[in-house]
Amino acid sequence: MLKAWVFQAFFVYLYMIKPFSILDTRTKEWQDRKRYWIQTYNIQSELGREDAESRARFWEDNTISIFDATLCENMYQWFTPKEGKILDPFAGGSVRGIVATEMGYEYMGIDLSKQQIEENRKQSDKPKWVSGDSDEMLDYLGDEQFDFVFTCPPYYDLEVYSDNPLDISTMEDDKFDEKYFSILGKAAKKLKNNRFFAVVVSEVREQSLTGNYKIGKYRGLVSKTIQACEEAGLHFYNDMILFNSQHQAARVVDTYFKRNRKVASVHQNILVFVKGNPDIAAEDIEFDGTYQCVVDGKKYKSFREAAIDINPNELVATEVERRCRSTKSKYKEWQIIGEETKPQIKYEVDGIPFENPRQVADKLGITESEARNYFESNNPVYRHWKKVNRNDISYDDMFDEQTHSKIQLQLPIIECEGVQFYSMIDAANHFGCSDERIRQKLKSDKHSTFIYLF
Repeated sequence: MLKAWVFQAFFVYLYMIKPFSILDTRTKEWQDRKRYWIQTYNIQSELGREDAESRARFWEDNTISIFDATLCENMYQWFTPKEGKILDPFAGGSVRGIVATEMGYEYMGIDLSKQQIEENRKQSDKPKWVSGDSDEMLDYLGDEQFDFVFTCPPYYDLEVYSDNPLDISTMEDDKFDEKYFSILGKAAKKLKNNRFFAVVVSEVREQSLTGNYKIGKYRGLVSKTIQACEEAGLHFYNDMILFNSQHQAARVVDTYFKRNRKVASVHQNILVFVKGNPDIAAEDIEFDGTYQCVVDGKKYKSFREAAIDINPNELVATEVERRCRSTKSKYKEWQIIGEETKPQIKYEVDGIPFENPRQVADKLGITESEARNYFESNNPVYRHWKKVNRNDISYDDMFDEQTHSKIQLQLPIIECEGVQFYSMIDAANHFGCSDERIRQKLKSDKHSTFIYLF
């Protein structure tokens, strides 16, 4: 599956379709990709809707809209983690499902029409096609299991797909809205946290009527979609315009405009919502399987993800990186994977490693100032207090040595007749003589049992 995704990613890069707020379907690059999908996988998304009725009035025949394969490719590429699971509660034709599975994603598409689902399965059995009312089918799915919701609902009765009373394209506006809000709300619950949710919609006019006069105003499908998603706990995040061909609209634009100053619509809205944190969602989408750092045993894809997860109000990515690169023991649980740091040992007492005088002071129950003085002292009783510079052991080994070793604050400096003393005065008091006499014996060859220990 990953191979398929990489293959498609190469083409997206090659054609350089960028995520701008306006996506122009008329460009050569866009049309080339669309032909690639249709011809390579023999996509016939119109099959299964032969009995549908279009009320767009832009065509002399009953042409039904076909979803754009290039749009599918780019939306999946931009908003879905690799090998992620995609939910489509208004599946319609086969295109969204085929593009998704051929790119290496899992896809579940739900559609009320059994005929539509059967035709979709004939074209590809890789997607999971589900026949039924999404308002009911979604209740059987577990919450937070999908990585992207991507769908395109009926635009009220602009296209009527059946005479089934459960088909929302047959419903009056208030009933449509009620069921539409319910389906979007349930779909949002099925989306994982820190993931995106996209709906392709367009404004739709009410039918103009002379009797019981209606002016053909907009019915608010775009604003209602935003309202429904926000009520479901999603955040409105991106609004993109899908700029379609003007060829069909050009045939009626003058007539419509002269009659009542209506403009011909040549675009659709791609409304993108986010559930949770978009930064973490982006991290998951860009994730290549390699974790960057680990903090307190938890792996993170990047320093930014760690900052967001640990303390987004105080941490930024650069601070996380600094801590991960630090050799201070307080950051020993902050590590760059593959570049794990070791403590910088700068002090030793009796061969026991320490990073700083504070550690020594805590171990021996003295002040930090006293510890610093002992490291600077020329008194031989502190000859085992040494400054070093090495990083050849792990944090665990360092703490193990500090915990299980007994450290002497001072070392004896002389041994007299088998007894060790910390000063000449101590020895003099022991033998009942002067400290000068002790020095003499230490220097004399005649007193071999009087020796210096340093």
